[in-house]
Amino acid sequence: MNISLRIKVISLLFILISSLALIMNERSTALIYEKTQETFQQRLELLSESVKSYWDSEKNLLLSNAMLYAESEKIINYSTYGLLNLLQKELERLISKTGFHDMQIVLKNGQVISSDAEKSAEVAGFDLKDTRLNLAQVELQYEEDGLFLSAEVPVRKMGELIGRISLRRKLDDTRLKKMARNLQAEVSLGVREQIVASSLVDKAREDMVRTHFRDSENAQYISRATLNDEVFSIGRLEAEKTVAGDALIVYIAISQKKMLSMVEQARSQNLTVTAWALLITLLFTVAFSEKVLISRIRAIRDGANLIAEGNLDQHLNIVSGDELGDLARSFNRMATNLKVNRDRLQHYIERIEKLANYIQNILGSLKTCVITWNMEGRVETANPSAISELGEYYGELEGISLRSFLKKLKPDSRAEMIKALRQITKADSDRQFDIEIDCGEHAGIKVLQGGFSVLRDNEDKPYGFVLTLSNITQRKIIEQQLYHADKLSSIGQLAASVAHEIKNPLASIKTLGQLLQEETDQDDESREYIDVIVSEVNRLNAVVEQLLKYAKPEGSSFREQNFSEVIKPVLALVNHEAERNQIRLQAEYEPDLKVYVDAEKIKQVFLNLIFNGMQAMKDGGLIKVRAFKDSDSLWTAFEVEDSGIGMPEEVCKKVFEPFFTTRQRGTGLGLAIVKKIIDLHGGKIEVKSVSGQGTTFSFYLPSKQEG
Repeated sequence: MNISLRIKVISLLFILISSLALIMNERSTALIYEKTQETFQQRLELLSESVKSYWDSEKNLLLSNAMLYAESEKIINYSTYGLLNLLQKELERLISKTGFHDMQIVLKNGQVISSDAEKSAEVAGFDLKDTRLNLAQVELQYEEDGLFLSAEVPVRKMGELIGRISLRRKLDDTRLKKMARNLQAEVSLGVREQIVASSLVDKAREDMVRTHFRDSENAQYISRATLNDEVFSIGRLEAEKTVAGDALIVYIAISQKKMLSMVEQARSQNLTVTAWALLITLLFTVAFSEKVLISRIRAIRDGANLIAEGNLDQHLNIVSGDELGDLARSFNRMATNLKVNRDRLQHYIERIEKLANYIQNILGSLKTCVITWNMEGRVETANPSAISELGEYYGELEGISLRSFLKKLKPDSRAEMIKALRQITKADSDRQFDIEIDCGEHAGIKVLQGGFSVLRDNEDKPYGFVLTLSNITQRKIIEQQLYHADKLSSIGQLAASVAHEIKNPLASIKTLGQLLQEETDQDDESREYIDVIVSEVNRLNAVVEQLLKYAKPEGSSFREQNFSEVIKPVLALVNHEAERNQIRLQAEYEPDLKVYVDAEKIKQVFLNLIFNGMQAMKDGGLIKVRAFKDSDSLWTAFEVEDSGIGMPEEVCKKVFEPFFTTRQRGTGLGLAIVKKIIDLHGGKIEVKSVSGQGTTFSFYLPSKQEG
């Protein structure tokens, strides 16, 4: 009996499809189970990330609260004035209103005040040279009575460290149950071989303890475990280390009970669906095999693949009048249009790239900073000059908001920029403004001149604005130097006139006064007046000499030498006067410290500053002289600090002005000469003083003179 090829093909196809269906059914069931496990694994991984985020948020919240308490005016005042009882009650009050466990503050003298009065104690005082005292930190503490997350931050008053405050939160079962509700999974914490807190209860918790004890040395893993006769997927991650170095292990457990039930249900449903699909597929295959489509479809497919690979010269050779023929002709037209559009697009892209490179080269070559902003007030682009000028100050410029940009500026500069922004759409919007940027304690101020303009599209609609900035720091410095030089020139002319008009009459008056002294007896009543005349003439002559010394140009001799060679003669010279006034002198500097100075002029600086300090201490005191190399710059820093009566702020602003003095018989030129010498060295000088606490003069000299 002859069997037709069609029956053979259909029979073979039926056998193959049936076998394939059965295999696929088993494979699909296994795949569902595998994917289920992968789903649990992915969820555990997501939950692990959520736990990390939750942990970070807990630490940040704790640190934020600690910093908030450290800024409390009551805590600062009580700590400063030693009101320990009030401070302890304030800590109790703050803790009673929160979910934190306890809070304590350690004052710099070593006094410990805790919200728990029994924990108040006294420890060693702070070593103020330890820079770590100024840092905030969050750490994990494992103690006998539980696991605690502790935040510790410094407490300052007017920039001075007065203590450190610590705030603790206990990580207990209640806390973890709240966390478990948020994550929709069970959470446990393990330290060493102990489960210190868990959202699990009763037997499930005991099973978790055994699991932790068994796997406490394992690295991160995803596994299955049975807790209280229920299968869980368990993730394990090391979240933190305690102060003692013990790892904090976080276990995340997700129940598989519901999912396993769904897998079994899906398996039974899959068998039914597979049987129906097999029958339908067989019928469809028999019907479709009657049509001669495979070869023509394959030809269209192969041609479409060639077009998809970029061969747009490919054309399909199907010319029949049915739908497949229409499809082939549509493919041919599409290939032709794609080729034409591709050529146009390539030409357009090349023009855009050329224009973009041209604009980028222009912006990259400009020394002016160019920053573009969108209408939302965020930086879109910044040219290399802007990154060079502002990158160190702002970090990453692109994406920074206008508010953040303005926030870092000084108030005056911020006001100027805001005023220019408000006028940006007006006809006379090319308003120029200056902004100042503080480059660091010893690096000075950078001055940038800027202006705004509107960015418009092809339809003349605004879609952003441009900020241009030019560095005019050097120009400002030159202007200040010219002003100072002009001022010195005027003083020099005045000094010359004073010398010409006063010195000769003074000499005559002094000579006549000395003659009268010689001719008048000591017991004569008029002798006292004659002595006053001679004394005042001498003082006036000293003022004239000092004025001439300040005004006239002086030569300088700079060379590198040990600082000890400069300061030791000065200290020896003033030592007798210091001892006579019960004043201690203290010098702090490295023995091998090198300075590049005119030694005689710098000696004059130290003499003037030390004598000024002595005159501010009527009942004795301490004068400190310090010198050190600033590690963050090329400057050498010097300080002269006294423990005298100090000066008010308005006096500090004028101390370097010529003829300004607060002493009855002062000339007002001593500190002006000091500033002149510092300017001659290319340095800068500043003064800080607090009435009743003392004064500190700080000046900075470059390690090497330029030019």
